[in-house]
Amino acid sequence: MKKFLIVFITSASFFLSYFSRIAWSIVSVYSSLKPTQVEDSLIFSLFFLGYIVVQIPAGIASNKYPRTVALASLLGLSASSLLSGLATNIPEEYVASLLMGLSAGWIYPTTIKVLSASFSRGELPVVIGYYSLAWPLSIVLSGFILPFISLNIGWRFAYYLIALVSFLIALSYLPLDVKVEFKNNGGILTVVRNRNVITVSFSGFLFFLSYWIITLYAYKYFLDIGLNAYIAGFAYSLLALAGIPSTMIAGYIIRNIGVRSTLTMFESIYGMLTISLAYFISVVQVMMIATLMGFVRFVITPANSSAVSLIDKNNAGSVSGFANFFWQSSGIVAPIIASIVISALGFHLLWVICGIIILVSAVVYYILLRI
Repeated sequence: MKKFLIVFITSASFFLSYFSRIAWSIVSVYSSLKPTQVEDSLIFSLFFLGYIVVQIPAGIASNKYPRTVALASLLGLSASSLLSGLATNIPEEYVASLLMGLSAGWIYPTTIKVLSASFSRGELPVVIGYYSLAWPLSIVLSGFILPFISLNIGWRFAYYLIALVSFLIALSYLPLDVKVEFKNNGGILTVVRNRNVITVSFSGFLFFLSYWIITLYAYKYFLDIGLNAYIAGFAYSLLALAGIPSTMIAGYIIRNIGVRSTLTMFESIYGMLTISLAYFISVVQVMMIATLMGFVRFVITPANSSAVSLIDKNNAGSVSGFANFFWQSSGIVAPIIASIVISALGFHLLWVICGIIILVSAVVYYILLRI
């Protein structure tokens, strides 16, 4: 029962850090503040700026005090989400988004450390597969729930909901007992000298650069090609819906064929599917591609998390924080690049460029990763 609670609480925390990140990509369409394309991009970028600034200190602190770090970060996420819902102008949304990123950024390193400290090396890939369910679920639920809330209750209530749930999950860490065995084997210097860490960080940056563009702009693209609000929301959810079963089996795939083979194979498929999104635009075609992308994408997620948890268990917080610093820093430049490409070349070429970048990431994993 204790191990089940650990997986549930860490997964719920990860869910909230991701759900809060992508909420604006849908809510902004219905916001009474009517943000421009540039303002949208700045709000996204400020979140990621705050998020990556805390990654390395979050990793270091999580190695010793994971429960305390998780509690504090979720309380901060609750407060900043409330502020976002109460914002009366775009500058206030800028501040709220930055604070939200500064709070959410602590969650991934500390939850990975909690899992690494609570499960054996053999158990970790499977456990992280279940933990990673939070990622596709956050996208699926955002596609179903956020348009409904925004149209029928008001866009601000999306952030009020995030604030409430974040507060409740934060409280669940109070009785949680996590026994941490911390060994300082050179700290961050050991991490940056590890070739596997550098490979995962760099390749992950390339992958997430494209992935954040897809996540943040797919809903707008679906509207642009003529889908109505609810069908677009459903199509957006499909980018993760098939990821629910694939995430559940991902741990077994990783354990059987290895981290490197999993990342190389599934990123290659995902890159080709991203390119195809530019050329197949009927409703049925979009739904099919989105479903396949969802299935493939959420084998990649636990593979990334397995990589950072297995490279160095004693410093799992630092490894995940360092790698996630690069992964999520892509979120700062992704909206800027996307807005420039959309304005100059259109949505279709945006997906082609994203697909090529993902394919490059797959090649780097194949050549350099040794796990």
